[in-house]
Amino acid sequence: MYPNLSNLSMINLLRQFKWALLFLLISNVLHAQNTGTWTLKNNKDGVKVYFKKTADIHEIKLVTSLQTSLSGLVQLFSEVEHYPTWGYKVLESKLLKKVSETEMYYYSKLDFPWPLNDRDLIMHTHLEQDPTTKRIIARSVAEPDYLPEKKDVVRIRNAHTQWTLLPGTGGWPYIEYHIYSDPGGNLPDWLINMAIDVGPRETIKAMRGLLQQDKYKKAKLAHIKD
Repeated sequence: MYPNLSNLSMINLLRQFKWALLFLLISNVLHAQNTGTWTLKNNKDGVKVYFKKTADIHEIKLVTSLQTSLSGLVQLFSEVEHYPTWGYKVLESKLLKKVSETEMYYYSKLDFPWPLNDRDLIMHTHLEQDPTTKRIIARSVAEPDYLPEKKDVVRIRNAHTQWTLLPGTGGWPYIEYHIYSDPGGNLPDWLINMAIDVGPRETIKAMRGLLQQDKYKKAKLAHIKD
């Protein structure tokens, strides 16, 4: 197999291969540990909430269905100034720049309990729809330097969110929301648990109520295919 190698060279080659294989196996194990897996935190009020933590990053995934149209949901998402009426612990929110019907920059300030400082973030959102499946994906990524930071407010510098909307039977679209965020600082466990257990359900509860209004039930958007 290796006609030009001595027995000693062959032994050294096998040793090197063994260590290379061991290093590869260890790397794969570490990668799997760092990636983590989703854990079902709760399943209440028609909302499934999953959670995982990688290093200092907290990830939450919400799965539910809502009785509405795709246009109604997109209309709700586009009204940035109304985010405090349904977003959990959102103190204020404002549109910074509307690039198009499917792209915008917005600012939000989040209420954190004393003695923690409130947080704020600036997000850049893109929305796209698959013309065949009608699936809508709205992705938002933090743009922390878009505006100067405010005194006594911690700027969230690392955040990604994604809403996935799929048409459902009987006017009940499938909704999946994924947030990947580093809120900054060491947060107490009780606050993290409250955000996971209460936040998603309160957000969906508020959305359900708003989506029953005529402005959302009758919404028809030119850039959305229902």
